[in-house]
Amino acid sequence: MTVFIFCFPFLMAFLLDFLGLPSFLKYIVDAVYIVAVLMLYAHRKSVIRKEISPFIAFAAGFFLFLLVIYLFNFQSPFYFIWGVRNNFRFYIAFVLYSVAFDEEDAESYLNIMDVLFWVNAVITFFQFFVMGYRQDYLGGIFGVEKGCNAFSIIFFSIVIGKSLLLFMNKQQNVWNCFLKCGVSLVIAAMAELKFYFVLFVLILFASALMTRFSFRKVILILGAAVILMFTSLLLPILFGEGRTMSLENIIKTITATNYATTRDLGRFTAIPTIARDYLTDWSDRLFGMGLGNCDTSSFDICNSEFYKSHSYLNYNWFSSAFLFLETGVIGLLTYLSFFVICFVSAFRRMKRKEANELFCRLCMLMSVVCFIMVFYNSSLRTEIGYMAFFSLALPFVKRNQQETVI
Repeated sequence: MTVFIFCFPFLMAFLLDFLGLPSFLKYIVDAVYIVAVLMLYAHRKSVIRKEISPFIAFAAGFFLFLLVIYLFNFQSPFYFIWGVRNNFRFYIAFVLYSVAFDEEDAESYLNIMDVLFWVNAVITFFQFFVMGYRQDYLGGIFGVEKGCNAFSIIFFSIVIGKSLLLFMNKQQNVWNCFLKCGVSLVIAAMAELKFYFVLFVLILFASALMTRFSFRKVILILGAAVILMFTSLLLPILFGEGRTMSLENIIKTITATNYATTRDLGRFTAIPTIARDYLTDWSDRLFGMGLGNCDTSSFDICNSEFYKSHSYLNYNWFSSAFLFLETGVIGLLTYLSFFVICFVSAFRRMKRKEANELFCRLCMLMSVVCFIMVFYNSSLRTEIGYMAFFSLALPFVKRNQQETVI
């Protein structure tokens, strides 16, 4: 069941877009992890290890806090259930990965992602050059629905992060690493994922900081800089001069009051705007309007009244805005703290040699990426979140022959 949860983000577009199966099938993964949780609870004494228990306590405490807050903001039990589903399913996946997988499993699935990277590249080039898809509709193995290209950011971050770490640790050859970097940046240009260029630089330098100095590292940074420069030139060639990667355009994006229309929220200005216009009381700013009370769904019974009247704000495009509206400052900070905890725990386990060094470093990289993605878009609320939380769970998978339990 845990393997199915891991594979689902890669299978969803094939099942729904290519085979044309009914869209409700994407909810089958919900049934799978509910059954898995019941089985986990039944065997908790033999499978839950001490290093996992703090994360379970975190999720349980966060849930109880949001439940209490909801009692003071009650609107519909279906709103709350839908909100719990959208936010807590990835904590469940995190625990399942940690419990069900060992180091050999995790390494196998990371290798599968390497293979899928090249499969994705072939499909993406076919979609772009033959089928004419581009920008938000260019998703490769993740489909051709609007916004599917956002899945690629998490996917590329994991694959490229691993590749950079291996190369700097003298465990991967230069051409393999450079080719992956180049292909990911070319695809990002075709999909107009300008943010990935910024993220790539962050991952590159973070990887350099995590590994020991070597001339390989210098060569990689110089080579990556050249690749980055040439691939970024594709943006104005494909989409016009206004799409040029520059410090001025990056600052303009960060400070923009609106994102897509004159009425919606800006990506990084959403929280102050919401605090000024919608959460005007200090209690609302601290605790929000209640988990699920601003949520949206294809099921009308779970589609909140606030969303129906304020969907023009496009707050659901950014996890930070969504969380702030529903859970306030405390909820948003608590949510973000999970990634901080993962980073610190992975660092400690690496220093104590309690976990695979590559897994710990990759987790630390992805903790930073996930933290930033909360403000960039809402992809961590979608099925790609299963992949992101897999990378966060890597330092906590079972060590081979490990028997320690609580």
